Amino acid sequence: MSGLRKRYRKQAEELASASRRLADLGFATSRGGNLSYRVGEDSVLITPTGFQKKEIRAADILVVRLDGKVEDARQGLEPTSEAPVHLQIMRRRPDVRGIIHAHPPVLTGFALAGIDILSRPIHPELTIELGPVISLDYTEPTSEALVRQFDSVARKGNAFLMKGHGVMICSPVGIQRALELLEMLEMMAFSAWVAMSVGKVSEIPGAEINKMEKIMRARKLPMPGGLDPAMTLRRLYSKR
Repeated sequence: MSGLRKRYRKQAEELASASRRLADLGFATSRGGNLSYRVGEDSVLITPTGFQKKEIRAADILVVRLDGKVEDARQGLEPTSEAPVHLQIMRRRPDVRGIIHAHPPVLTGFALAGIDILSRPIHPELTIELGPVISLDYTEPTSEALVRQFDSVARKGNAFLMKGHGVMICSPVGIQRALELLEMLEMMAFSAWVAMSVGKVSEIPGAEINKMEKIMRARKLPMPGGLDPAMTLRRLYSKR
């Protein structure tokens, strides 16, 4: 390992560990899914194309710039084909440090069926820690159109359900936190599925959302979507 990959070895180990955990959870099968981890103002660690996520080690991680140029990589490796989407989100969201694209079974089921219940405030933990899940129309994977789609929505939330495709989740903390949020979101999707099967899912009232925002501010939790200090939690849900 040389150059920048050696400098960022610890973070590369974190990213590789998250990749293997993603596979262990069953959220990325075959060669699907991809992860990225911002480690500097213009330096991003990213997973390679053509690998099963359970196989990835720190030496396989690439360092790229926000413009997509590869700065350091093991010979013969190329970044994931979804790299332009990751980098577009990071350009639009300087606060974002970790991104995961994956195909968890329940969330992907929601994406296939066009179910957007997770865009509503239905559970306190989901509301406080992640905010609304933004539903996106189907767009060809790896396409420039998908990059443009994220250009318009990246600042509306931290989680995105791509119709007929899967989920993209962002964290301002890092890659391990992104994985924690993805696990939580998949469990919330399962809970919502159970609730829809046995009854009606109710939204949390607006007054209670205001109380949750006070909790967020007391804990100094960032508002989903990141950059607008005037944004409120209720407004964020109304903009979904």
